[in-house]
Amino acid sequence: MSRVAFDNARPVAESDPARTDIACFVGLARVTGTALPPAIVDWLEQHGWTDGPLARSTDPPFADIPIPIETYATFTSLFDPGGSASSYGTDYLATAVRSFFAQGGRRCYIVRMGDPVAPGDDAVAQNGLSGKGQKLAALMPGSLYAPDDRRSWHGVGHLGGLPDVSFLALPDLPALCASAPTAAAGVTVVVPAGPSQFVECSPPGAVPVPRPLYALPAPRLTQDDYDQRWAPSVDAILTYLRQSNIREIQFVAAFPLPQDLDAAAAVENPDSAMLAQDIHDVIQDQMPENISGGTDADPPADPGLSTAFLQLSYPWLKTTGSYVLNESLEPPDGALVGILARNALTRGSFMNATKIVPAEISDVWPPIPAEDTQVPSTALVWGANSPAKPLIIRLSLFGFTPAGLRLLSDVTTYPGESYRPACVHRLVAVISRAARQLGERITFAQNGPALWRCVENSLGQLMTQLWLSNALEGASIQQAFSVRCDASTMTQNDLDNGRLIALVTFNAAASIELIRVTLALETSGASAQGIAAMAQAS
Repeated sequence: MSRVAFDNARPVAESDPARTDIACFVGLARVTGTALPPAIVDWLEQHGWTDGPLARSTDPPFADIPIPIETYATFTSLFDPGGSASSYGTDYLATAVRSFFAQGGRRCYIVRMGDPVAPGDDAVAQNGLSGKGQKLAALMPGSLYAPDDRRSWHGVGHLGGLPDVSFLALPDLPALCASAPTAAAGVTVVVPAGPSQFVECSPPGAVPVPRPLYALPAPRLTQDDYDQRWAPSVDAILTYLRQSNIREIQFVAAFPLPQDLDAAAAVENPDSAMLAQDIHDVIQDQMPENISGGTDADPPADPGLSTAFLQLSYPWLKTTGSYVLNESLEPPDGALVGILARNALTRGSFMNATKIVPAEISDVWPPIPAEDTQVPSTALVWGANSPAKPLIIRLSLFGFTPAGLRLLSDVTTYPGESYRPACVHRLVAVISRAARQLGERITFAQNGPALWRCVENSLGQLMTQLWLSNALEGASIQQAFSVRCDASTMTQNDLDNGRLIALVTFNAAASIELIRVTLALETSGASAQGIAAMAQAS
């Protein structure tokens, strides 16, 4: 033996489909690597992304294909982390991935759909779409999406082949929806004046690398930007998740800054209510409380942005790595997804994530008035004529506490108490994911009493484990949940069409409502869930 060689490249580990901490980032990044690591190439081939009739190319620029990433070092070996000579202060995907791992995330997928936003992207292209419009359209699933044809999967559409993903984030969405900025807030260019003078040389020493300072502000949206670009894009993604029956995925998005925010007034008076007034107006417009055609007990088919599948985070953050961005402001969705991932790994996905201490976050912008960071002491009233809610009720809010900067609220945009706590939706997702895996195992089993008892026992064991983990409220199993799968939960039409329906009723520990989940296991092995919440009888 002439020599010993060591290969330090770790293979990409297979993830358990039951994991609830994996994220998928869809966005824009510059390619710096020349080839994917062999371990990632092997993973893509094994999962059918680069082999067979539906194969994709892995050559640079690594576009339109999901790349599994388990360390930030792997990401920076392939993509520009920001702050380079090619940057324009818009490397939002890179900073979001950095914050995801900094907050405790362990695994994510990167779906790169182009380079970050550049000043020239505002020019009109030949097809009538602006550069931003083209990049925004690339992130969407597209009208040609087909669940069984990977060739039609683009951007968010790749979620159809990533069954272990629990969180979706599009960090570039605010920048792609914002109007062209005019000037940077609080940034002035200093031009040297006066004659040249001789200065005695100082002893040579370490020369610090200057941090980049970009002339443009962070993206801010006008009312038209919210109405015509941002809200329709978010709604299109939510519609895709609903129609594709990918109900275990939480869409975590940054709530964009309003363009008419008065930065000078904010510096002089951080507690001014004027700072949040525009935010309340946008929330009332885009997340109405009076959802027509549905209530807590009977959710509507198309609730728009008022849904448990959407979690909006605010305000924007200053972090250890946000200096590579315009105004050093980072969208908070990457950090929030990392906190939710760490919460799932250390405490359980069904627990409230406000107990997790954030890392590497130094400040927030804009400052939030105190009244918007306090939960009302009285019961909340929901409806068309109800009073405006504090931001902490409708948004997942970051802010300062006596113990330091914390995540103040972990909520969805659902306008009601049943699914407003995000941990309740994550609990339902855990049950739904387990039901889907159960359905895949019993696809070819005979639909009869023996199978019904098997399904009832399997779901009962799952619910028991959740109760023992304090995810369910109740002094006993009988008080915490019930599982039923028998002839009373299915009609003859269900049996003739190969449907097996189980009824699961439980009391979530974070909710005062009784939640009922109907799990329909199709012959294909997929599961569809119907959810209803009912006020407990006194």
